[in-house]
Amino acid sequence: MRSDEQIADLRARPRCMFEVDEVLATIPSYWVDPENAIMATAYHRTVMFDCEATVSGDAVELAAQQMRLLARYQPEGGFRPVTAEDPMYRGAIHHIAAVRLDVRSRRAKFKLAQNRPPEVRAKIVEALRTRGRPNDERAAEALHWTIDQEAKR
Repeated sequence: MRSDEQIADLRARPRCMFEVDEVLATIPSYWVDPENAIMATAYHRTVMFDCEATVSGDAVELAAQQMRLLARYQPEGGFRPVTAEDPMYRGAIHHIAAVRLDVRSRRAKFKLAQNRPPEVRAKIVEALRTRGRPNDERAAEALHWTIDQEAKR
């Protein structure tokens, strides 16, 4: 929304950070230590992008952005094409802004039990697969990847 304070901040100070996090799984402490509660943790993969933001209120650009979003999330159609000139969309387009982020640098952080010996990670992998929560298999695959990478060294 053009009236959002973040848009005002980006116009005044375009340098920003954009972070993408994938929380894979949380694990209970007793999977690592039978008594020590601080062993409970969350495994994740994170990428942080240092960016320069450009904010646009150009109606043609915004309509094109909306069409790209619709193409991705509503590919079956069922809507009138979004154009800057269409009276049905003109009012809504006036309230939104597009933000383009030009990436200047990036950093990644993977917290996947790399500080644990491979045999402990293997036990965690098995426990994740046994537990079977929605993201547990992805977490198990990620932790197993760290074991495989270490074995290649």
